[in-house]
Amino acid sequence: MTQNFHSKKLGTRLEVCIDSLESARNAIKGGVDELEVCSSLVEGGLTPSPGLVKEIMRLVKNQAENLMNHEIPKVNVMIRCRGGSDFCYTTNEMETMLADIEVYKDFGVDRFVFGALTKEQEIDKVNCAKVLKNAHPVPVTFHRAFDLCKEPKVAIRDIINLGFKRILTSGQQPSAADEPALELLDFLLKNYNDKIEIMPGAGINCDNAMLFFKSGFSIIHSSCKKIKRLPDVGGDLNMGCNEMYVTDENIVKQIREIKNIK
Repeated sequence: MTQNFHSKKLGTRLEVCIDSLESARNAIKGGVDELEVCSSLVEGGLTPSPGLVKEIMRLVKNQAENLMNHEIPKVNVMIRCRGGSDFCYTTNEMETMLADIEVYKDFGVDRFVFGALTKEQEIDKVNCAKVLKNAHPVPVTFHRAFDLCKEPKVAIRDIINLGFKRILTSGQQPSAADEPALELLDFLLKNYNDKIEIMPGAGINCDNAMLFFKSGFSIIHSSCKKIKRLPDVGGDLNMGCNEMYVTDENIVKQIREIKNIK
């Protein structure tokens, strides 16, 4: 199996998606390697608030001296202005996201996460190129919009040629551990791992993480989450979902332990 230079240099890493300062603290205590910072994970992850990103970067900096024998976690910021499975963006939406990138570049974040498709479910080369240009020299991950592409073997080549440095994918299935997903992930790893970092994500947990570590992926993506239920107030006045995802420190630790015994 082809080995990516990332794997040789850094070993297998764990990225955890979070949407709150509480989750960031838990993930860091658990020993996470990278944080994907979002808002509203219940919607698949949207662009976070500047305040959240600022506080997480401060947290990472302040706790760096306590992370014995472990690198400082990297802060990766989601750029996605709205929810939904439609990744075909309007001019107004693109202007908003390009402006968000400028803000977070000034913060000194380590990576951006973005994806855009055409109405035909192909890679939107025009808007992706704009994002990559605005983000430079900060690397950009192409997110799970890839999983909606009609021709994934064409899409991966487009993503590489555009200049994305990493791709997050569930193998076009609800869970990256599903058999058809594993087949696509294996294809991507064998054929493109020397050109772009392949990061499996969705449905990865303590029960199946070993499968991905042994397969040779240099990084995996997980929420390591538990559901936190909020007080039900307001009666018939519904102001939104009363559930939120919170990263569980113990799950992060367990996945890291599995990684270390692979």
